[in-house]
Amino acid sequence: MPPADLASVLQTYLINLDTSEDRLHVMYGRARSVGLSFQRIPGILGSDLPLERLEEVDIASYEKWHGKALNPGEVGCYLSHISALRRFLASGAEFGLILEDDANFPENFQLLIHSIIANSCCWDIVKLSSFHSGTPVNIIALEAGYNLAVPLSRLNNSNSILYNRVAAKRLVRELLPMRLPFDHAVERAWLYGLRFRSINPIPCDADTGMESEIGYSYQLKFPVYRRLRCFLFRIRTELMRICCGLREIFKIFVLRHRP
Repeated sequence: MPPADLASVLQTYLINLDTSEDRLHVMYGRARSVGLSFQRIPGILGSDLPLERLEEVDIASYEKWHGKALNPGEVGCYLSHISALRRFLASGAEFGLILEDDANFPENFQLLIHSIIANSCCWDIVKLSSFHSGTPVNIIALEAGYNLAVPLSRLNNSNSILYNRVAAKRLVRELLPMRLPFDHAVERAWLYGLRFRSINPIPCDADTGMESEIGYSYQLKFPVYRRLRCFLFRIRTELMRICCGLREIFKIFVLRHRP
């Protein structure tokens, strides 16, 4: 797929707060270095949200499932991603790449994106960055030494995610109200009948030297006795992730070896 064809099917969006012009300047340089252009999505500042927007957050479920007090920065990040997904759906593009303004890219990023889109029959969401390995099981060899993989454990981080229109439409419908941080919520794709994939090895750094603007704090974490339901929720989530991942891998294996 030549670059001109890629531009006709892919739209890229960058989430960036109005107060973060320095980060926007850095991202213009990083994107330009790999031949990428993007539309800016004004980031939502959680601390400035009007009361009506807080109705989009299920605070009780967030505290129960995440084991922390609600972080306004997480709310702003979450709703910013929903806004970016809506912008993608309003476009005519088949695929949407949604970036946060601390994303970074390997030199062969364009080649990788071409290869992922060439195999679009095998995924709905592809995470390109992560804090954790994700315990990937490779299913398709891509260009430049990468593989499309089914992750069997959590990845987290959401600075670079590729979607098709089916995934975007379903997530906009299913992910409100907010009950988890966005990177946790989007990985529970099996709940929405979506094929969630990662890239092995992970191509986009999660830690690119920019300090997070979300405002993480250990002070938000509840004491252990208040986090028991969170621990149970996470155990259940990981077991479901493994089971659903193995089921998808089995289906792929059967299809490949069907006479």
